This record gives sequence, structure tokens and C-alpha cells, in this order.
Amino acid sequence: MKDAPDRTLGYRLTTALLSLVREIFCRIPEPVAIFLGERTGDLLRILLPGKARILRENLSRSDLALISKEEERRFEKRVFRHFGRLGAEFLRLPTLSDAEVSSRVRVEGLPDLLSEFAKGRGVLLLTGHIGNWEIALRRLSLEAPGRFHPLIRRIKSPAVNDFVDRHRRDFGKGASILADLGPKPLIRALRSGDVLIVLLDQNSGVDEGVFVPFLGRLAATYTSLARLSLLTDLPVLPSACHREPDGSFRIRILPPILPDPGSDAEEAVSRMTFRYSQALDAFVREHPEQWIWMHRRWKTRPPGETPRQTENGGSPLGPAPTP
Repeated sequence: MKDAPDRTLGYRLTTALLSLVREIFCRIPEPVAIFLGERTGDLLRILLPGKARILRENLSRSDLALISKEEERRFEKRVFRHFGRLGAEFLRLPTLSDAEVSSRVRVEGLPDLLSEFAKGRGVLLLTGHIGNWEIALRRLSLEAPGRFHPLIRRIKSPAVNDFVDRHRRDFGKGASILADLGPKPLIRALRSGDVLIVLLDQNSGVDEGVFVPFLGRLAATYTSLARLSLLTDLPVLPSACHREPDGSFRIRILPPILPDPGSDAEEAVSRMTFRYSQALDAFVREHPEQWIWMHRRWKTRPPGETPRQTENGGSPLGPAPTP
């Protein structure tokens, strides 16, 4: 019989290595840690040519396509460096006091979040893999520690998954909820008056999503958030956390998008999902180098889509719903 995951040699070695890397990044000066993080991004760009290729393909097919190959190469380097730096910033969360987090992370639209939170019905917060979502969790959790729950996918490596989860709970002040556990934990958190953070910028496939425009091209987008909003009668607050040129961060929380039931449930779901996607689209356009271009966002295509429709966002399924 195999050992339990937390007793295997591989699990223990991976956990020990990750803990050692975190300790190193927490002990060295911050500028050095940031430098190493960005250089790690450079290294990953070389070691993972497949990811770099996906980035270039995604960029060329979006309406943010760059004019020259040189611009494309510079953009690619900035994206990988951003994510290398994000890793360093995540590992260094233990070094930041609550006061330091508050001073480094400016929040716009916090009254809208606190107003919904004060109602005690739970809050649905929409975001994506934009900027530094980990420090955003830490900053917002200062308003109600332990009450913020990012909805995440399970990482394939159990050791990495558990390390990230413990790190996020201990130093990000947020308790993750795994998407594969079904809707019950989500409903339970909302009934407790907590905040559920949903990242909605990944490819959903046909069965779980609808096609709505994103960066100038139709993208299969999960409908789960719209369905949850309709089920609970809770509004959705779009948000994103960008890194500023001086190294500080700015969280923007937009006014709530209200549930919009209408007469046809599926049409309402499509219409609401369209509005969520457009909010994320606008956030990405602010700092496109801080978005996860290495994900196959447009992998799933509408049935019968022609090359012309692929490029201009047209849909064989009919026009996109209007907000």
C-alpha cells in the first residue's frame, strides 16, 4: 500500500525545498529578492518555450497585437519578469507587517466592498490573474481576517498545492476553497457572510461556459459566477490589483454588477458573464504585461467558427449579449 501523500519522500523533499526557498527570499534584502525573481522569469522564458509560444500566439490573435517582432519580444520578457517577480513577492509575504501592507497597497472602491460585507449576506468579488492577486488578498483581508476565500483549482503536485495553501492561509490571511469540492463550500462561506473571490479569466470549455468577447476575441468563459449571483441574489464586484511603476500596488474595486434575472435564465447568465468579462478586459488593458498570457485562454472555439470570425470576434452563435 502506498504511503499517504504527506508521508512520501517526494512530498517531504518538495515541501522542504519550497520552505528553504521561502526562507532564502525572506532573509535576503528585498531589492535582491525582486532581482532574483525577475531573473527567474527570464530563465523560465528560456526553459519553457511552449509557454512563450502560447503567449505570442495569444497576443497575435488579440486586438492588442504588437506591430513589430522586437516589440513582441520586449513584451514577452516583461510578462515573464512580472510573474517571476510575483513569485518573489508571494514568498516574501511573511516579511510584511499589516501596516506595511496597508501603506504599499492603495485601495480604490473599498466603501463598495465594505458596504456589501456589512449586510452579512456574503460578497462575490470578481478578479483574474492580473497584477498581484496574492498581496491583494492580504490587503483586503485586513478588513476581515479569515473571511476572504479565493476559489482556486487544485495544483497537480500535492506538495506544491499544500505549501501554497498553507502559505496563503498563514501569510495572505485568506482560506482557499478548491473548485473541485463543488458548490456546498461556496454557499457555506456566503451564508457565513464571508467574501468569495472568483477568478474568471481561464478557458472554460463548451460544457461549463458561454462565448463572450475578451480582448477582441470570443472566449469560452465560466458561467458559474453568474449562476451563483442569480442563485444567491448577490451582486458581483469586479476588482484587480496592479503593480505601479514605483513598486507599490493599487487595487481597484468597481461598483457592483447586480443580478439580472430577466425572463430567460440562460440569456441572463450570458448577459451577466459578458459584463464580467468586459470588466476584466478593461483591467487587462491597463497593464497588459501583468496578465497571464501563457494560459490558453482562447483554446475552445465556437462550433463552426470561420477564420474571419476568429479574428473579428464575430460569433456563429449570434451577436454577443449587451450589458
